[in-house]
Amino acid sequence: MKKLRGAIIGCGFISEFHLRGWSEIPEVEICALVDPVEAAARDRRDRFAPNARLYSGMESMLAREEIDFVDILTPPWMHREQCLRAAEADLHILCQKPLCDRWEDARQLVDDLRNYPRRFVVHDNHRFRPWFRDIARRATCGDLGRLRHLELVQHDPSEPPEKIDIEVERGVLLQYGVHLVDMAVALLGDPIRVHAHMDRINPRVRGESLAHVRLEYEQASAIIDVSWKCVGVQQGYALVIGEAGEAFYEGRMTRADTARFRVCLGNEVVLDEIRSPRQDYMHSFQQFEREFVDSVLFDSPPPQPAHENLRSLRATFAAYEAARTGTPVTLESFGDA
Repeated sequence: MKKLRGAIIGCGFISEFHLRGWSEIPEVEICALVDPVEAAARDRRDRFAPNARLYSGMESMLAREEIDFVDILTPPWMHREQCLRAAEADLHILCQKPLCDRWEDARQLVDDLRNYPRRFVVHDNHRFRPWFRDIARRATCGDLGRLRHLELVQHDPSEPPEKIDIEVERGVLLQYGVHLVDMAVALLGDPIRVHAHMDRINPRVRGESLAHVRLEYEQASAIIDVSWKCVGVQQGYALVIGEAGEAFYEGRMTRADTARFRVCLGNEVVLDEIRSPRQDYMHSFQQFEREFVDSVLFDSPPPQPAHENLRSLRATFAAYEAARTGTPVTLESFGDA
């Protein structure tokens, strides 16, 4: 079978995990790495893609390479132009979350490519964590009963790993919390109303470094708490309460050594396991990319098509509006996804 040839656009922190995932998929060859900082691209080539050619810009790469897809890992304000350029080149498009750093740009981009015949997906991989997929499966088959309450929490006593995120206008909610909003939407669907409070508790971060979001549903609620704080220890967990059971994940959702995951049906603990957040983190990248490749090769449904991811992004930007005005935002009045 002919390999899919891909290019990585942006060789920052997150590119390591994308490249590790691609290296596990035999049907893929990463043949080009694009970054204006040559040392960054060279490091990624030497560690993960020894046959890839290096380019300082996307245009020069497109002029010389015959590829099937691009994996766009640049800052979000660059995504719209780069996605449109990839579409002009008739390529499959993977774009790192968030799709754009402004709601209007994201909605317009999805509208511009609404009838695009190639794959256009957003890499938002938290819903691909193995423990979360277990929860989603149990929710779908009814094991947990009607879901009534969801809490997703991650407080990190550190600055963001991508240093550019320290300087951007929108902070921890858009750069990380959007993952958790997406998990809530995956389980509960679109909320009716969004409540939010945000604050700058880390003086080194320009945007909000604390976000508290409540998604209101007709018969359920979801709480999302995230921060880049400057003191204390790391805290994280996910709690899903249904009328017939619950699931509780205790631990960091990104990279850490250990976590605990329990599932109760009624009052009986039916699953109690120790998990590796680090391994789950890497698995979710590889699983997302595996499903993308299968969608191209076998015409199966793609993971996270951009129009679907727009639902999570709309709820996220509605939270910013709710925090700005100090009043809840009705999602229906905020904008079409």
